[in-house]
Amino acid sequence: MNLDFQNLTYSQIFILAFGFIFAILLLLSFYIKTRANKKFRNLSGQIVIVTGSNTGIGFETAKDCALNGAKVILACRDQKRTQPALESINQLCPNQAEFIRLDLGDLSSVRLFVNEFKSKYNKLDLLINNAAIILPERNLTKDGFETQIGTNHFGHFLLTNLLMDQLKAAPQFRVINVSSLAHTFSTIDFDDLHFEKRSYKQFEAYAQSKIANILFTINLQKRIDQQKLNGISVSLHPGTVRTDISRNQNPLFRVLYTLAYPLFYLFSKSPNQGAQTTLYCIHEDFDKLVKGAYYSDCKKQNFGNKCITEENAQKLWDLSTKLVKL
Repeated sequence: MNLDFQNLTYSQIFILAFGFIFAILLLLSFYIKTRANKKFRNLSGQIVIVTGSNTGIGFETAKDCALNGAKVILACRDQKRTQPALESINQLCPNQAEFIRLDLGDLSSVRLFVNEFKSKYNKLDLLINNAAIILPERNLTKDGFETQIGTNHFGHFLLTNLLMDQLKAAPQFRVINVSSLAHTFSTIDFDDLHFEKRSYKQFEAYAQSKIANILFTINLQKRIDQQKLNGISVSLHPGTVRTDISRNQNPLFRVLYTLAYPLFYLFSKSPNQGAQTTLYCIHEDFDKLVKGAYYSDCKKQNFGNKCITEENAQKLWDLSTKLVKL
C-alpha cells in the first residue's frame, strides 16, 4: 500500500503520528518489563528473612525462595495483614513460611524479633532488607528518628548487625538491600538526617534513606572482607513497581495517581517483575556477584550519586552505630 503523504488530512496525520508513538511506547514498555532473572538455584535447607514480605516485591521474593526450598521468615509489622501472604505461600509449599513480627520503626521491636529468631534458628543464609515506606508529612519513630530513614535504614541497620552471628554460621551468606534509583535525586545531610532544620520534603527524605541503604551496603561489605567472612552484601534498584508503598499519601496525590495510572501502568512493573533483580541477587552464583555492588535490571550498575563514597559509608556507619546504641 502506498501512502500519498501530501494529500493526507490533519486528522489522518494525527492518527498516524499517534499510532507510531503508541507503538514505540508499547515496545519501550515491553523492553522495560521483560528483563527477568534467568538464574535459579536450590535453596533447600537455607533460612531466609524477607522484611516487608506481606505484599509487593517482598511477597514475590518470599514466595520464590519458598518454592526453591528455603524456609522463609515473613518479617512484617502486622500479623493480620501478613496472614493472607503466609497462607498463600504455605499452600504452595507447606510449612515453608513463618511469620515473626517486626516493626522496623521501633528498635525495641527489632531486638525482640532477633531474640525470637535466634531462639528458633542457629543460622541465617539470606537476609533481604526489602521493606520501605514513604510518607507525605514528617513523622518521628518511637526512637526519635525521621520515620523514613528510621524505618528504611536504621531499622535494617540494627537488624543486620544483631543477626551477624547467625549470618556467620551459614556456609555462605548474602545480605540484599533493596534501595532505589531515587538515590540519584538528592543527597544525605549528616547534620540534619531527621529534617529538624530544613523543610521536610517526602521524596527528598525517601531519596536520603535510599542513599543510606547503598552506603550501608558498601561498609557492610568492607567489614565482611576485613573479618574474612564468606558473605556478600549488595544493593539494588527494583524498577518503578506497582506496589502499595504510596498507600500513606494524601488524597490529592491519590487522585493524581489515579488519573495518571494508565500511563504509569504502561511504564511500571508488576511486583513479580519488580522482584527480578532481587531474585537475580539471590540465585546468581556467589562468586559472580560483585561485592558491595549496586544492581538494576539484573546487572551491576554504577552509583548515580557523587555522595556515594567509602568515606560517607564509614561516616554513616559510625553515626548509625551511635544512634541505635550498638
